This record gives sequence, structure tokens and C-alpha cells, in this order.
Amino acid sequence: MIALLNPNPSPRQAGSSHSACAGFTKATADICLTKNKPFRLYPDWVGALRPWREISGFTLIELMAATTVLSVILLMMVGMQDQMSKAWSNSNRRTDATREARAACRLMANDLSCLIYRGLDDANVDSIAPILFNQGLPFYFSSNGLGSNNSPSPFAIAGVQPGASLLFAISRVKPQGTNSEDFAIVGYYVASKPTTNVSGFVTTNYNLYRHYVPASNAVGQLNSWFAAANRTPTILFQPDPTKDDILARNTCNLRITFYNRVDGNYSPGRPNKVQNGLNYQCPSGGSTTYYCGSKIQAEISVYPEELAQKIPYTSWINSTNIQKFARSYEFRVDVPRN
Repeated sequence: MIALLNPNPSPRQAGSSHSACAGFTKATADICLTKNKPFRLYPDWVGALRPWREISGFTLIELMAATTVLSVILLMMVGMQDQMSKAWSNSNRRTDATREARAACRLMANDLSCLIYRGLDDANVDSIAPILFNQGLPFYFSSNGLGSNNSPSPFAIAGVQPGASLLFAISRVKPQGTNSEDFAIVGYYVASKPTTNVSGFVTTNYNLYRHYVPASNAVGQLNSWFAAANRTPTILFQPDPTKDDILARNTCNLRITFYNRVDGNYSPGRPNKVQNGLNYQCPSGGSTTYYCGSKIQAEISVYPEELAQKIPYTSWINSTNIQKFARSYEFRVDVPRN
């Protein structure tokens, strides 16, 4: 039951001539529908002030308030989506950096565990032709990017990273399928390379490079090495960042350490440990101070992509930045003895 707003209903409202409206009183009424228009629940003066359609709509202030709230919610959702997109992108970049670094470690471990080298006097026996006497096969090592006795490096590598290790050697290539075992010239170093990002800006970052020369070309370089009177490292090893492969991007450090004999057992032409420069052996042995053997330990440090874009190029090799932001990957392998 609904109370009438008009205490004095018109005859049409309270008329008893229509059977559907019979029984109306001044105090109570039911909703009564006539043939053409519904029963009015409001007095006549309400309809005169506001039409029925305006009573059921929203005001301009209500629409503005609703639009403002909706805009705020949409902005918050867009911001959350942007943050989620950045987090997803950064996660993918870190995953890619980790995958590259681990793949580089596996490839380096494979190469360094199959080094080929021979001492200068290994061929001084009666059963070997005299032409092979003193024909050593070397590998080149630098712990800090410099040559022997901290002299300048013999390799003019464009953009080489200061203080990073270098290693170039001859390595056996493990057989694949029915192919026989072969050899190749390999090398590892860190150098810079300008790159253009998606926004068109040119940035310069350090990358880990792998120098690789297959046997078909390595034989010619070995012949040049044997024929030379003054054998320099550049005859056998010729790194070039424009041709060599990038193994790991955003590399801020490469550290290679030889664990070998340092007990003072020395023979002419054969130092008792691996030194910066050309080496013809990796002598095994022991020491009373720490463990020694014929082992190589390598460590690669890389920056995640989002941090590499923020750290200035001049501060990449800063030790504080490396310890704080870089991720390091290392491995240790046994190498052939003597």
C-alpha cells in the first residue's frame, strides 16, 4: 500500500466509475492503471515543475563525479599495467643475460679443457726429425690485459677492456658424429662495441668475445708461425672484434687464473708457472701454501640489461659497481699436464 501524496484526489484519481479503481479512499490507494496512462503517485504541481523523464535521469554534477572517478581508476590501471610490463621485460632481459653467461661458461670450459701446447725442447729426441726441434706450440695469457713484465699488450684490439684477462690458444675440437677430432685457434677477451637501441640512441657497452679460427685456416697461421724467425703472438693469434662472435653482452669483467706449479722447480726455457705473455707449458705440482695443480679458473661478470643502460660507460669497470650490480659466473677445469 502506498500513501497518496495528494490528500484531495481528483475525480479521475478516486473515481469509482472505473471498476479497476473501485474502493479508493482518501487515505489509501493501490497502483491503478487506466487504459492510456498510469496512476500518478505525485501531486499535480510536481509534474508541472519537472517532467517525468528528468526525475529518472542523472544531474550534470553526478555525471562529472562519475567520470572523474572512472578516469582515476583507469589511470591507476594503466600505471599498474606499465609497471607489470616493465617488470616482465626486465625479467626477460635478466633471463637472457643469465642464459648467455652460462652458455659462454660452457663453451669456454670446453675449449680450455682441451688446450694444445708443446714446450720448446719437447722435440729434442732421436726419434723425431730435427726439423721439429724447438718447434713449440704456445698459448698467450694475460691476467690484466698487459704483456710480459706489464709491457703494452701486443694485440691492438679496438676497445679492449682495461684490466680484463686475455687468453688465446690452440684447442682440440671434440668430434661430432662420425667426424674425427680436429683443432682450432680460440681466444677470449672483452671489448667495447657501439650499439643502437630501439629508441635510436647509440650506446657503447663491453661484451665478451670469442675468437675462433677453424682448422682450414688455422693450418696456414701455424705454418706462418713455424716459418717466422721472430715469432710474435700476432702471427698465430689475430683477434678482431668486427669479425669475432659475441658470447655475452654487458660484460664488465673477465678474470682467468692458472693454478699450477709455483714450487721453484725451474729449467732453462721453462718457467715454473704461467706468466703474462707466451707460454709453452702449464706445469703441474703442489705448494705448501695453497693448492696447486693444472687447473684454470675463469670468472665472468655481467650487468643486467636495465642496469647496463643506466651505468655510465666510463664507470663499467668500477669495482664498487661490479660488486653491487653485476652477476658473476665462474667455473674451474683441468687442463692437460705438461
